[in-house]
Amino acid sequence: MTEVRAAGRRRRRFGVGVGLAGLYGAVVLATGLTAGHPVRPLLDGAGVTTPYRWVKPPWYVGSANVKPTAGHTDITFVNGVSPLIGVNSPDSQVIINLPAGALPAHTGDNVVRASFTPIDPAKVGKVAKPNRADGNAYRVDMTYQPSGAPVTRIVTSGNIVMVVPDEAAKMLYSPDGKQWTELPTQILGDPNTVGSAFNTPGYYLVDTAIPAFANPNAGKGTKRTVGIVLVVVAVVLLLGYVVPTALKRSRAAQAEAAGRRRRTVKRHRR
Repeated sequence: MTEVRAAGRRRRRFGVGVGLAGLYGAVVLATGLTAGHPVRPLLDGAGVTTPYRWVKPPWYVGSANVKPTAGHTDITFVNGVSPLIGVNSPDSQVIINLPAGALPAHTGDNVVRASFTPIDPAKVGKVAKPNRADGNAYRVDMTYQPSGAPVTRIVTSGNIVMVVPDEAAKMLYSPDGKQWTELPTQILGDPNTVGSAFNTPGYYLVDTAIPAFANPNAGKGTKRTVGIVLVVVAVVLLLGYVVPTALKRSRAAQAEAAGRRRRTVKRHRR
């Protein structure tokens, strides 16, 4: 009887161990699925007050990003002359100021449409190393309305202001987004806001000398997956081999104990 009880206790302890092993595997699996959210670096004083709106956010921004959209503003001529005006992208990360008469007149048209399109900098020309792109690139288009003819020149220079996420180095210009030309750049109040002269539509981008923030979780996905697989395999082996073996041994022990009891009873009867 004592041996039967001992076998029962061993069986219960073993069952608890299996349960704990299964729970551990489930926790590891759940952790592996949720731990993929990147750990963001703590940025002390870097960046703009309003969260930057990225076309393609870096790893540390994640789902908090609000993707910018393209937009336009119509500039209406007054008595055949373009007015003193400021226009900006919908995210207000690019602002262009034009003096009166900056836009040349165009026969049959009385409006210039200023359009702003945010672009992933990886899809335009690369910034010269060791610098890197600082935020989005923007394509600025100006077309006469209703003809749709492009504005190819500015009569009187205006200015362009760009707000970026990291400390700016210089503003760049490209007519086609393939190769960049450095513009005379002025820091405006803080290192995240820069300005330059605006003389023509085209592509605009700011670069920075600050290295990109490295993702500390990079490359850990494979290790995590391997760990999960090993735990799952261990649990499967535990449930598929060890448990049946233990139960078989337990049944054998019970049968042996029962046989001894029967033999003992027979001896007493004699």
